[in-house]
Amino acid sequence: MFWAPYLSLVINLLTIWFMPKRLTSREIYVTWAVIALINLSTDVALDLYLKLYELGGPGVQLRVHFIEITLGASFGIIFLNFMPRKIHTFALYMLAWLVITILFELLMVKVGFIRYTGWEWWYSVPYYIAAFFFVRWHLFFIRKDF
Repeated sequence: MFWAPYLSLVINLLTIWFMPKRLTSREIYVTWAVIALINLSTDVALDLYLKLYELGGPGVQLRVHFIEITLGASFGIIFLNFMPRKIHTFALYMLAWLVITILFELLMVKVGFIRYTGWEWWYSVPYYIAAFFFVRWHLFFIRKDF
């Protein structure tokens, strides 16, 4: 069950390493930290407190914690690096990423890393849409001169 998220993380890290960078090192660093914090906070609330799903089995696990602070952030960096600036193009880009993220989530369910206990896959759709708009705003915010 843990092979799939770790394999995905390795693929994402290789992608980040070799992709043509449109983000600065500082943007990658700050974005990674912000996404990791949001991802971890969301999973603590929805998994551990509300018990809507389980990641890697019940309870707190170091292996899961590592995935929570790395995998989502790595996807976020790739998403932002190639994100188009124009809103019409962004809408299509976001739709493609929505399909990718839902399919990835369903793969994690299929391999047993995620187990829904009160969650349905389609609950993730508005969450991912909000996340895409948030990271778009986040990038424009950190690029502003103050």
